[in-house]
Amino acid sequence: MHNDGWGYESWEDYYIPGTKVVSNKFRSADKPYGEDDPDRLRKMEEFVTAVRMAELHNAPIAGNFDYAHMKAIHGYIFQDVYDWAGVPRVGPHGWMTKEGPDVLHPDDPDNPTMAFTYYPGTEIMHEDAREQYRRLAEKNYLRGLDKQEFVQELAEVWGELNVIHVFREGNTRTQFIFFEQLCRKAGYQIDSERFAVRDGATMQRETATGKPHLREAFVRARFYSQATGSNKRLAEVLDQAISPLH
Repeated sequence: MHNDGWGYESWEDYYIPGTKVVSNKFRSADKPYGEDDPDRLRKMEEFVTAVRMAELHNAPIAGNFDYAHMKAIHGYIFQDVYDWAGVPRVGPHGWMTKEGPDVLHPDDPDNPTMAFTYYPGTEIMHEDAREQYRRLAEKNYLRGLDKQEFVQELAEVWGELNVIHVFREGNTRTQFIFFEQLCRKAGYQIDSERFAVRDGATMQRETATGKPHLREAFVRARFYSQATGSNKRLAEVLDQAISPLH
């Protein structure tokens, strides 16, 4: 492991030695690299980041809705969990792939998943991220648009930044805080509670009230964006959760 600056040079540097668990700040005498049980780590991470996100709902980080702003938000949310909070990933050096639901053939029981591609952790990732923020600035941060135009433009930039996926972990949570803040500055609000983790009974109750839970639809819509290059489904999901500020 490299210790100049923030300490990571390759994809393998993120892991606790001998495992595929990401090193973290939940260290103890017998766990010098942090919590090594993936389930415990997930629960601990979810708890402390939920606290930080709640703080940002009440006291947003000031910024210019650019790359530096997104990194500052990530750094705040994950400051208690990862040494590299707020720092873009350094790998992999080839295109990164993750498994997700087969959104192109959802009725095929023999192939429930498919591979999705994200940017390599090289300069092209940074260049294309900066380009998305430059386009956002050119569009005046989506201000002065009617709702239909706003949702369409928001889906485009959100979908593209998701494919670029600049952080090792925590992209979705960081994006939600970033875009929630951007929405408010543009005169809109996004009901982020409709995307929160819920149990089945709670989701059924919410659906019965006419406000169905949107987390699963959001996840599938983003995967559809990656598979097709179209952010239409993402716009349809976001449209259900966005309304003008009163």
